[in-house]
Amino acid sequence: MTRRHIKLHVALLARFAALVLAWISVEGAAEAAKWYVDNTLGEVKAEEKKVPAQLRPIQLLFEFQRDGTPNPKATKVVKPWAIEDIKQTGAFSEISETPSTDGAILSIKFNNIVKQEELDKAKHDGFRAGLSFGLAGGVVATDHYVVTFTYIAPNGAPPITSVVNHALHMKFGTKAVEIPGTEAKNGDEAVKTVVRQALARGVNNIVTDPAFSK
Repeated sequence: MTRRHIKLHVALLARFAALVLAWISVEGAAEAAKWYVDNTLGEVKAEEKKVPAQLRPIQLLFEFQRDGTPNPKATKVVKPWAIEDIKQTGAFSEISETPSTDGAILSIKFNNIVKQEELDKAKHDGFRAGLSFGLAGGVVATDHYVVTFTYIAPNGAPPITSVVNHALHMKFGTKAVEIPGTEAKNGDEAVKTVVRQALARGVNNIVTDPAFSK
């Protein structure tokens, strides 16, 4: 893991994960970090996926948050991924950051939640893991994400809203613990997978809503 990767994850991950990343900046210790995408949400299955009969253009409003507060740096990093991921769903004819031709808007707020009790535990475990370079015990940290989708139709109909929950787990050290996730190749892949799965699920929820096709 390079220093560029560490900076990216500090921008995207919660404070306790950033704390752990400080330890793995020590040369040779980075190999001890493993990343897991939580299994609860998963991929949108073929039989679940909905593609509208008539595709419509949308204006995308995307914001990455930490504890409900806008995080412009993380938004700048994640937004291009989000645009590409939403294109891949095939749910809309066009995605732009400027007003669409018919006025439809899709607002997405990608909120990274920090749980205080987990933060406190990670600080404690991170200190112990740092002293031993992760060889004795270690740290397991979880980043929680609450992603809120709001679709505003051009016909003045009530907004359609969907909330999707996801999580990213990180393990540093040799602590023997079962993690409810699928291991990713690296931190970049893990974060991008969380974003892609959350967006695919939320978009599918929106276009599946009966009110969407009215």
